Amino acid sequence: MPDLNQFLLFLHLVGLTLGMASGWGNLVMGKLIEDAQPGERPVLARFPPAIAKVGGIGLLLLWVTGLVLVFTKWNGFGGLPWQFHVKLTGVVLLTGAIGMIHAHMAKARRGDMAAAKRLPVLGMTATLLSLSVVLFAVLAFD
Repeated sequence: MPDLNQFLLFLHLVGLTLGMASGWGNLVMGKLIEDAQPGERPVLARFPPAIAKVGGIGLLLLWVTGLVLVFTKWNGFGGLPWQFHVKLTGVVLLTGAIGMIHAHMAKARRGDMAAAKRLPVLGMTATLLSLSVVLFAVLAFD
């Protein structure tokens, strides 16, 4: 029978998969939308906001389970290695980037084309931050 921390780690990894699926899915879909025929674009454009919700759920799950694990498994932040603190800084930056993505998506839906054009750069930034967070998680807990 798994204990609480194993269950929390499982949920943490589910959150990671939801978040990463959102990021990579939007990178692929962005290219498909860019190359699509004009009539296909409105249908394909329904995907990014939908998968962004999945990513948001993943990020929320990561925050909740991560914070609980810090205290139930590691007895707080003090005993964690410096790599963890770099990882946590990356998570804070990633959360900010995702907030900016959601704000730009809302502006784009209202017709702000400048905001829409910034979305790919913000998406790539979030993806790179995600990869750095995973790298420093591996370094912290290996």
